[in-house]
Amino acid sequence: MKKFIDLMIIISASIASILILCTLLTSYQFFYVGQMFYSYMPIQLGVAITMGFLTMRFWQNEHGNKKIIYSTLSLSISIILLLSISIVK
Repeated sequence: MKKFIDLMIIISASIASILILCTLLTSYQFFYVGQMFYSYMPIQLGVAITMGFLTMRFWQNEHGNKKIIYSTLSLSISIILLLSISIVK
């Protein structure tokens, strides 16, 4: 299970990085990638999914206070990003 979560973190972080690059290129009109990249929603979704996987990783690998603090913090960031999708355009 640990290897699967680590693999998913690498994949989701890579996809989030590509989404950030495409959004910045389209938003600042350097290069037109696609209509969906005119908003920050792809970045929010990519980072929220990555933070969700990091929550699972912290819950499995850490011990004591770090387990609770890191998991809670990353889960909070993920939830806030998902809830703020309709606010940030």
